[in-house]
Parts: sequence; C-alpha cells; structure tokens
Amino acid sequence: MKQYDRFLRSTLALAFAIAGLSTGSAFAAQITDWNLDNVVTSGPDIDGNYFSTIYDKAPVDSSASTNGYIKYDLDEGAAPGLKVVNDAPVGVSGSPVDNCIMAAGSATCNGEFQSGKRFKLDQTEAGPIDLVFDLGGNWVNEDNDGLYRIFQKYGNNTGGTLDGFNIGLGFGIGDTFEYSIEGDGLSFVDFGEDPKDSQFSSLFAQGLFGVDETHDRIRGYFSGERSGFGLDLVNEDLFQSTGLFGGEFGYEALFGDWMSYSMAPDGYFYDDDGDPSTDAILMAHFDAATGKWIMNRALDDDGNIVPTAEGNEGSQYDSIAEVEAALQEQALVSGLTLATCPDEAVLGTPCLAGTDAIEDLAKFNVSYFLDTLNLDLFSNPVNMELFSNPFNLDLGDQDTFTLRISAVRSVAVAVPEPSTLALFAAGLIALLGRRCADRRKGITA
Repeated sequence: MKQYDRFLRSTLALAFAIAGLSTGSAFAAQITDWNLDNVVTSGPDIDGNYFSTIYDKAPVDSSASTNGYIKYDLDEGAAPGLKVVNDAPVGVSGSPVDNCIMAAGSATCNGEFQSGKRFKLDQTEAGPIDLVFDLGGNWVNEDNDGLYRIFQKYGNNTGGTLDGFNIGLGFGIGDTFEYSIEGDGLSFVDFGEDPKDSQFSSLFAQGLFGVDETHDRIRGYFSGERSGFGLDLVNEDLFQSTGLFGGEFGYEALFGDWMSYSMAPDGYFYDDDGDPSTDAILMAHFDAATGKWIMNRALDDDGNIVPTAEGNEGSQYDSIAEVEAALQEQALVSGLTLATCPDEAVLGTPCLAGTDAIEDLAKFNVSYFLDTLNLDLFSNPVNMELFSNPFNLDLGDQDTFTLRISAVRSVAVAVPEPSTLALFAAGLIALLGRRCADRRKGITA
C-alpha cells in the first residue's frame, strides 16, 4: 500500500468517526506477528546474548541506520526476542489478559511472576525505533476483548543520560513514518486518571524502589517508595514521559537523569539460595561521590536478609573486602559460613556472588495496552457504499502498523495535528451526512 493511500485511509476514518458512520466489525484484525523486514539478527556475543537490531529502512539498503535492538538469550528467551500471543491461556497472573506482545520463549501472557515476559529493548541512540507488526484474520473467540498488553523492558545503551521517552502508533518506518490519527481504529487504551501499574506505568525494578507485599519480597534496596517516569497520554496514538518521580530516595534524587548501562554503579551481591536461575540479592553499592561502599541491607540473627537503610544512608565501608567481612560476620551469628560462590553452583547453599554493575538502574519496565484494531474500514462494503470512494483509490486492507519507541534528550514531542486533507474529508462527510445517515438507516433496519 502506498504511504499516501495509507494516510488517506486514516484521514477518511477520522471523517467517518466525526459523522458517526460505521467503521466495520468489532474485531476486524488481529496482530499476527512481528514483521522482521527492517530487522537483522546477530549473536551470540561473549555473554551468550543474541540481538535483533531494528533499522529505519530495509537492512539491504546501505543507508539504513539503527537506534536500538531487542536482546535475548537462549536460557530464558528465544529468537527473535519478541512474540505476539492471541487468545492467551488463563494462567496464574493476577492481571489476566486475552492477548499480549511479549518476550519470545516459553513464558506466556498470564504466566507466573518473574517468568520472563518482558522483551528487552535497548536504545543505542536517542531517536526512533520502529517495531512493525503484521495484521490479519478475524477474531474467532467472541469473548476476546481485542486488547494487547505490551510487556516491555526499556534500557539505555547510548553511553549518556536520557531525559525521557515517547511511544506512538502509526504506519511506515524511518522517514516514511506517519502517526496514526484519532478514529482510524488504532490506539492506546486510556485507563483514566489513576491506572493500575499493570495497565499504564513506567517503573524501575521493585527490588530497587518499592515494596512488594503481594510476593512477600524484601523492601526495595534504595527506597520503599516506587520510582519511575510519570506518563502522559497526549492523545490516543501517543504517550510520553513527564519526568522522574520517587521522593527523597527516588531515582532522580540519587542519580539524576536516566543513565546508560556504562554509567551504572557497581553493587555487591549475595546469592541466598545457590540457584543460578534466580537473581542474586543486592546488599551494597558503590557511591562515587564519597568513594565508599554503602550497605543498605544486612543478615539478621537467623540469616535472613533485612533492610537497614535507604538511599546512601547505609553503613559505609572503604573496600569490597570490608563489605564481605561484614556479611561473613553477620552470617556467623546464625551458624552460616559464607564463601565465594563456586563455578559450579551448589543448590541451596548461600554464597558471596561478588560485584557487578547494577544494570537495573539503566532500564525499567513499561506497561501499556493497544486498543482493538479495526483497520479494514474500506474493505467494509457498507462503508464503501455509503462513501462511494470519491477519490477512486485502491486502498485495500491495512496489513501492518508501527509501534514507534523514541528516547529523547530535552526535545519536546510534537503532537500530530489534523492535516488539510483530514479537514477537507471531515467537511465533505458533513455535507453528505444527511444522505448517508438516511441510507445507513435503510441498510440497518
């Protein structure tokens, strides 16, 4: 489909919405798959990671460039790193959904907590990343609500700080991208003024900021208060971050702007179960401002991990060796002897996992929903008969759409405005409104 025709379809869809005409069946198109025409896969790297790099043109074009990739491994994930699920099994999720876009692999939309649902998207330059999705087929399950939850983890690998991000819906990629417009059947879901975290949110890991009473997990390392980016639904096809939140010991108060992986401070980790498939627990972090290791968690007399401080208020140590000695001393009270974790894990035996970058300070979870896709407006014979296609264009069925994800550095997001063509179409519909309404009554009687 030509880009002009694709935009005109959206324009006329808006006109139909203004005139109150039919826009087709309730569930006209499923999202069937991630379209890989602008994607190149590579890997593994030295750490066993694979990459699906997203370009602004077909990769065969020598002028194509990229602003990011989706990363995955074969322990938890699968190629190409992202999948679309329709009619998802019920599962055990506390917030069940009918459909989702998530990480490729064995996990399902409604799988258990921390089962690896989120696809890992890393930004490498501050610019748009265009994920294209295929559409096709009608809904078979009438109980399916037609909504798709997006399970996204979003990381900064640009080498510098970022101010925020925006996510929009449209058609095309790179320079040919055009935003979707109101009434064309493609939109985000508006959950009102106070959405649940599972509906519309952008939050750093709860292990760093927050309290997870549902799963009985230890309070966040840096704060018991959630921290992340505020979100503003600008219109049905665009939302953007509005700055960081989190209180006295929130992300911005401690670290400033959204940092890149290379800027993340080191942490000291404790493996409490000897299980390599579960995450080791952050016990201390390095504070560059003071040159000290700061410990915000400790082991109590029973060997349990307990929070002792927030932010940079914990016990200070001059070296990693002192941090290890403190943990070993605390463990001895409960009769536990701690040693460095062996190369071959010993399941059920706690050990000292050592230092690593706190990567979760460079990435966060983004949760949002896509609304029912109803993009076959002009394949509906009722609408075609009413409007008579005065532009005489071969519009066909919409077969793809684009989810554009963009990181920004102090750049305001331009909100798409109705074009002259859109206004013209709306005016034309208004002039024909009475005749069309009468004919519609005759058809639906």
